[in-house]
Amino acid sequence: MIEQIEVKSLSIADAVKYLGEDKYAVSLENDWYRRLLQVICDGPTKPERIGRFLDPAPIQFSALFLSIADWLPKNSHRLLWIDHFTDGFPSQTRHFLNVLSHDLPDDHLVQNPGVLLGPLSDSLPDQFAGTPQQNLEGERLITLCTLLSVGNWDAKLLVNGSTDYVEFWEGNVFFHSESAEALDRATEFFDFYGLETPIK
Repeated sequence: MIEQIEVKSLSIADAVKYLGEDKYAVSLENDWYRRLLQVICDGPTKPERIGRFLDPAPIQFSALFLSIADWLPKNSHRLLWIDHFTDGFPSQTRHFLNVLSHDLPDDHLVQNPGVLLGPLSDSLPDQFAGTPQQNLEGERLITLCTLLSVGNWDAKLLVNGSTDYVEFWEGNVFFHSESAEALDRATEFFDFYGLETPIK
């Protein structure tokens, strides 16, 4: 039997420390539900972004979210940061929390907006390439991203050591990077999954 290790929740301070205090900061617009993670841009170049409305065929969701995570620079872990969660459907928040652990309080995401997932496989789109534990973490990533997308939450998917990130925003997805090559790969991703409606 596989030992089920619970996903690690990170507080604001721990998440920023993990990502790099010289690269990220948090703006508290509302203590209860809006904690915006921001990139500190103090260099000569700033990240560009490209986005699409997130409307894939339902059967594609699993592969799509693994491919999104795979677009980021290689790292065994991914950090899912919740900028804003809506309370229009309380059951979505409860389902999200149940993936993290059992019996978490309703304000858990307020205190711990970071979700550290991993270890993950180096070949995320290949769901048979990882170990059982890596595949379990990949399934958690898929479930959490599905829930936040259906609920139109605002969130970011990031890796330690890089300012490239993927942003989920009100039913859209954006890829942020200073690298033209990375943005070209994101365009290929949009084409592959048929995400045709551009968002500026």
